[in-house]
Amino acid sequence: MLPSLLAFLAAFGALLALERYAHRMLQEVALLVTGHTESAIFLYSIPLLPGVALHELSHAVMARLLRVPVRSFTLIPKRQKGGTVRLGAVEVLKSDSIRASLIGGAPLLVGLIVLGLIGWQTFNGAGVTGALERGDIAALASLLLATTRATDALLWFYIIFAVANSMMPSASDTQAWPPVIGLLVVIAVVALLLGGADLVQTLKAPVTITLRWLAASLAITAFVDVLVIAALWLLARLIERISNRRITYKN
Repeated sequence: MLPSLLAFLAAFGALLALERYAHRMLQEVALLVTGHTESAIFLYSIPLLPGVALHELSHAVMARLLRVPVRSFTLIPKRQKGGTVRLGAVEVLKSDSIRASLIGGAPLLVGLIVLGLIGWQTFNGAGVTGALERGDIAALASLLLATTRATDALLWFYIIFAVANSMMPSASDTQAWPPVIGLLVVIAVVALLLGGADLVQTLKAPVTITLRWLAASLAITAFVDVLVIAALWLLARLIERISNRRITYKN
């Protein structure tokens, strides 16, 4: 189980790091194309729209399932204080910590499921899993490159990119998580003390399978992010040459 856990953490960590650059390059290209902040925000939001819609729908559906009223739903991008951009939003009534945590975490859960299904049904998720666990970098690189030759690869790459870069929870989504995580840790410790080695043995197989499934899917997703970020960077440099515009970042 440990190799599967390490592979999952590595792939998820890579995806977290790449998400920042994906959004930055999308914003840069949008601003270079339009030369206008408000127009750039709208253009930047369009490629991510399927992922944003899935994110907000996940919040709304989970809220409905938990009997928490939904006040409003929007996919219209809006610039926030501090310069950040909100691509969509769902407003729900205040509830207890457990339901708030489930509602806040729904987009991440749904996103991981979608990426997992694409990784295993469309690409060679099983092969990627084996390469990750063996630490076979050459085999992993070969398998990832093979994804570019899959049927409708560009369409699936676009869906992966849009979902992966829209599924992460925002600060407001995670506000109720600390007490719930603490409760889960306490429950896990008590369960281990009562169940001991038998419980660990029972859970080992399903947990390992799940981690393998997620690790392979996220590795494919990270690879797609790298390709798209590289393409966006090249596009930004081309637009700079043509338009004679430059983007200056402030620390």
